Amino acid sequence: MAELRNTINIEPEVVIPEPKPSSAKEPSAKKAKGKSRGKQAGGKVKSILEGSFLIREKMIGLLPFLVFLTGIGLLYIFNSNYANRTIITISKTKKQIEEQRFEYINTKSKLMQTTRQTEIAKRLQNSGLKESKTPPRKILIDQTN
Repeated sequence: MAELRNTINIEPEVVIPEPKPSSAKEPSAKKAKGKSRGKQAGGKVKSILEGSFLIREKMIGLLPFLVFLTGIGLLYIFNSNYANRTIITISKTKKQIEEQRFEYINTKSKLMQTTRQTEIAKRLQNSGLKESKTPPRKILIDQTN
């Protein structure tokens, strides 16, 4: 198998050694060290902001893994949003079921109240119909002719 190589030619960074301060100027040497650390940190930040750290060989080798991690992160975000939407839908459905249950119980109790014999008799009193005092009789018809 052919070995994969980076085809982008980048010149290596040239590091210039700092001159060592003399022992007489020791306080200024500490200041110089602090400044050089700031430049190095600034160089790292600049490298990150420019994206030039991504073209180093180590980072190029890690790109498939970084893409994999990004994909997993996106799946995690999608899954959590989907779960939240599902929870909201379930809660709305539970609320609707509870409202329908209350409406059913209320309607059923009204129906039970209005179909009582005494209630029907009160309603029909104004129309001239009266409740029968004699119990109903069953009429039997003989069908064997």
